[in-house]
Amino acid sequence: MRKFNIIVASRSEHTADRLAAPLARQAGYDVRVRVIANGHEDPLHGVRELPDLLLLHYSPGEGELAYLAKNSLREQLPLIACGPVGNPEAMRLAMRAGARDYLPDNTSESDLIASVARVHEELQRTQTALTAKLVVVVNGKGGSGASFLATNLAHSLVVDRGSRVTLIDFDLQFGGLYRYLDIQPKVGLLEAMEVADELDEVSTQAFTCEHASGLRLLAAPSKLLTIASSLSVDQLDAVIDAYLSINDFIVADLPARLDLVTELIFARADNILLVTQQSLPHIQDSARQIQLLTGEIGISRKRISVVVNRWSKNAEIQADDIKKALHVKELFTVPNDYKIANESINAGIPVAEISKNSALTKGIRKLQTIVVDPVDTPKPGFLKRVMPNFLGG
Repeated sequence: MRKFNIIVASRSEHTADRLAAPLARQAGYDVRVRVIANGHEDPLHGVRELPDLLLLHYSPGEGELAYLAKNSLREQLPLIACGPVGNPEAMRLAMRAGARDYLPDNTSESDLIASVARVHEELQRTQTALTAKLVVVVNGKGGSGASFLATNLAHSLVVDRGSRVTLIDFDLQFGGLYRYLDIQPKVGLLEAMEVADELDEVSTQAFTCEHASGLRLLAAPSKLLTIASSLSVDQLDAVIDAYLSINDFIVADLPARLDLVTELIFARADNILLVTQQSLPHIQDSARQIQLLTGEIGISRKRISVVVNRWSKNAEIQADDIKKALHVKELFTVPNDYKIANESINAGIPVAEISKNSALTKGIRKLQTIVVDPVDTPKPGFLKRVMPNFLGG
């Protein structure tokens, strides 16, 4: 495993060695000391490979923090500053330089180690969140089978690829994804939102229930009436961040409507799978759904994939008709297999566990290509930059 690279920089060799020593004793850290000399204000002058973290000791009157505050390096490189207690100028410069923490000169070894560990964990979570994908599955018209496909797609990502996946039920009034997996959740989305700002890798798991396959479900409320307008968008945003940080994929099952909850999730989605069927009402409602997503929320069409569920080669409406009506170049089809689908739903067993090689299972498996190799579009900028936490003073 690659070690976490830290540079400890100071104008005093003694101080740099003092700060570096306890960190060098920690497993997984590669610590280098850099003594700033020759009048340079850039603490990394001449360093070819940037570290993962810069621990900078600041001396009043010296220009290292001011240099970092003025240069774009501060946006790229995590920084912990160490300096005099109660010095407003030092704290002001540290904040402008983007410091994640400010430690007093006389900080204890345990506090120093804890501060670096917090930044290390934060970077790991952020990196995971940047690579994790939020996949939304939604009906173009009610009853098209989005919940069934969302559950089985999530299951296939776990079983076929070994991915870490959490399935989230966002149907606040009729959520029932737990039935597709034959599990009984005791807590779920609402309880997670109540402690959204405190969620970490351990506590996130406490609000989900696990299927035998390893797929985890964050369930919607099943007893209480919940109105979307009563929820905090900030808390919901924080819940999504928390689950992205520990997963490869979040698969979200959304009701086919626009409200505060669905608008946020649509906006954050990497991929939207719009599920429809081969009938005129389904195609008309799906066209309206695409119009709302692209026109009202500003979703790029490149992020929307049309999935025709219960596909039949003998239906009156065929692929070219749907492509023309929905203005799409590609369709994904999941074949109609009433017997296996009905058995899966009634027994609460994923399709792949009933018939691994059925046409229905293979059709669901092909949906992975939408999310595993998606169109190269940038993620929306919802990940918030962590504000500095100044200790001491």
